[in-house]
Amino acid sequence: MTFLKFTQIFSIVYILLLLGNCASNVVEPVAFDNEEATLDNDTDLDGVLDELDSCNATPAGALVDALGCRIINEYNSNYFLIWQDEFSKEGTVDGTKWHHQIIAPNNGAWFNGEKQHYTDKVANSYVNDGFLIIKAINERYEFGGSTQNYTSARLNSKFSFRYGRIDVRAKLPGSAGTWPAIWTLGTNINEIGNYFGSTAGDVGWPSCGEIDIMEQNGWDKTELLGHFHWGHTSTGEYASYGKTTFIEDAMDEFHIYSLEWTEGQLRVLLDNRVFLAMNNTASIPYDNPHFILLNIAMGGNLGGEIQSDFSSDSMQVDYVRIYEKE
Repeated sequence: MTFLKFTQIFSIVYILLLLGNCASNVVEPVAFDNEEATLDNDTDLDGVLDELDSCNATPAGALVDALGCRIINEYNSNYFLIWQDEFSKEGTVDGTKWHHQIIAPNNGAWFNGEKQHYTDKVANSYVNDGFLIIKAINERYEFGGSTQNYTSARLNSKFSFRYGRIDVRAKLPGSAGTWPAIWTLGTNINEIGNYFGSTAGDVGWPSCGEIDIMEQNGWDKTELLGHFHWGHTSTGEYASYGKTTFIEDAMDEFHIYSLEWTEGQLRVLLDNRVFLAMNNTASIPYDNPHFILLNIAMGGNLGGEIQSDFSSDSMQVDYVRIYEKE
């Protein structure tokens, strides 16, 4: 084989590899601060100069890796990363991404008979060793003239989305009486103290729609719940649909709790296995943006009786990632 022919073949193979490498499974997007990048030398304005960009037609605002390629979901290559928190910075929760919801909306208490106050104290929510810790603590705490015997944290994402996939990798509390949840609400709820307020509407609950990606009751830690709650879009009548699935080691091992939400269907998954699905129709309000909530409640409808010697317990979150479908 002549050197010229070898060079031609190598060049063709290299170009094909670049064309095929328009996405990657890299977890962390690269933060670019390239003052040299302009429309002339960075066609898609992703911060990667065209001469180094393997994917030079990336959509505006997409998260990219060092090659300028969008980051794909590890389970479904049709989904691309648009927002994430990997909890890589020690200490306080990232205030650019999360809001502490601490004002109790039910006359100084929380709904469902919950026995805690949510706080913005570092003791109740912080980042340690690459994990978000949401910690419920047995302590007497007064807020707004109301006193409870437990504290915890309830976080709202400051990012909202309509349709896509959420993956949350987490380890759950194991104590009796704890009620952990990973869920979403419509940004148009206008619940007291939430991040979005009335900026997206004022329909209240359940007309805003609720998606419970993960809940656990306080008495059977081998049972996992997924649930949809909504108000009919014409009548406002409340309705719900949910299922349970078995989980053996939620407090000892990390699992991935996911939602896939399209215009036609909603699916809740545990470790990428669907255990709850519902068609998305015009009669249910799942066509508006939602935000993510992470919290541990104490007692109440799903928490049940709190063990008498409870001191503290926590939910550890490795990451929260939101993807959109191509």
